[in-house]
Formats: sequence, structure tokens, C-alpha cells
Amino acid sequence: MFKRIALMLPAFYLMNCIAISALFYLYGKLQILDCTARPAMLLWAIVYGCLMSTIITFINEAVANWEAWKASITETEKIKNVYQRSKVLGLKGQINPHFLFNCFNTLSGLIQEDETKAEVFLNEMTKVHRYLLRSDDELLVSLDTEIKFATSYLYLAKERFGGALFFDIAIAPEALEKKIAPLSMQVILENIIYTNALSKTDPLNIYIYSTENNELAIVNTQHEKTVVQNYDVDDGLDNLLNKYRILNEGNITITENEGKRTLLVPLFDKMEGVV
Repeated sequence: MFKRIALMLPAFYLMNCIAISALFYLYGKLQILDCTARPAMLLWAIVYGCLMSTIITFINEAVANWEAWKASITETEKIKNVYQRSKVLGLKGQINPHFLFNCFNTLSGLIQEDETKAEVFLNEMTKVHRYLLRSDDELLVSLDTEIKFATSYLYLAKERFGGALFFDIAIAPEALEKKIAPLSMQVILENIIYTNALSKTDPLNIYIYSTENNELAIVNTQHEKTVVQNYDVDDGLDNLLNKYRILNEGNITITENEGKRTLLVPLFDKMEGVV
């Protein structure tokens, strides 16, 4: 604001000097009225014009910034509401009894079959729940952190579904330090797994990779389920889409074609400008 005023006022002062001097000159030449303009008043007229320009400029800037401040407050409240809803949905994911039951059921089977694999499974399960418990209090996290969570989460799913699920993750090293909204991968992966049918004859394929356009791509094959159990997966994805929309840092785009769905999630270079 002050830079703008510092540029505008000298320009307005110059315009006042030129305009008022021109009016005095034309008035003296045209002799419109019998009243003669006094040259001594020229300076006072210029000073008055500059003073009024200063007052009007500050009033205009104050009004404009007041509107911007009100809009900023509104956007801040929207973001707070979205993140509060995100915390609620994230908490549901943390204590999801179906997820816990499936994990413990798989772990129980592994203990009987292979104790070493059971230990690895328990370790990955611990990583997943540790991340779920801490990340909903952060505004943004590194992509590296989210990818580690996604790897552990998909490992658990792979142990549960076996050959019915395949995944591949390929992230460029320079992309790992970029930022992403926390629990984004939980929301997306749950939506993929719980809304698609899984079978060994037609496995669900999930590909996660970084793009050259500063985005994270999540591509999955589609095998539509006849009945989708209520895991709030659609609510979670809708909330995630709304979160990115309000942050004004690029929207998540979803495209579907030829039996595949692609989600492109914008990555943040830094946290500036984010409330």
C-alpha cells in the first residue's frame, strides 16, 4: 500500500501543477469573466489541489484495504472451518474400527504363518497410526513424509489383499521437499481402495509419481463396486478438494478415461501466503 501511495502522490502532484497552471493561463487568455485571476493565488491553488489529492488517495486506499481485510478474514474463517472438518474426518480415519479390525486380522494370520513378516507388518502398522495421530495438527507437511506414510499404508493393504492389489511409487528426489496438505494420501488411498472392487483376476493398480508441472499424480485402474460401505471416503475426498480450492494454490484435478482415474495434486514450494 505505501509503495503504491509513494508512486501515486508525486504523479498526482505533478498533474495538479500542470492542470492548475494551464487553467490559470487559459483563464487569463480567454477573458471569460470580468474577474481577473491573481497570479499570487496560483501557488495556493496548487497547494490546495495537492492537499486534496493526498486526502482522497489515503481515503481511497483505506477503503480498498478495508475491503481486502474483510475478504481476508472471510477466507481465513473458511480455511479454519475446512481444516477443522479435516481434523474430524482425520480422527475418524484414526479410529476407524474397520481399518483396525482388518489390520489385526491380517496380523493374526501372519503371526501363524511367518513371524518375521508379522513383525514387519506390525512395524508398518505402527508407522501409519503414529503419522495419523500427529499430522492433523500441521498445516502442511513435506511430500517425503506423505510418501512414507503412503508406502506403509499400501504395504498394509497389499498384505491384506495380496495379488488383488499392485502399487508403484516413483517420486523425483527434488519433489520430496515440496509441501502438501497432511493426510492427503490417506484420503485419496482410502477413496481408491474402498470404492473399487479388488480381485486377483483383475487387480487394482495404483501408480504414484511426481510430474514436471509441480504436481503429484495418483493414477488407479477403476473396478466399480456394486455396493460401497460407508467409510466417509467421499466426504474425505470432497473436503480435500475444498481445502485446496480455498488455499488458492491450485486445485486438485480429477480425470477419468479408459478405465483409469487420475488425480493431480498441486505441490507447494513453500508455506508463504498460506494461513
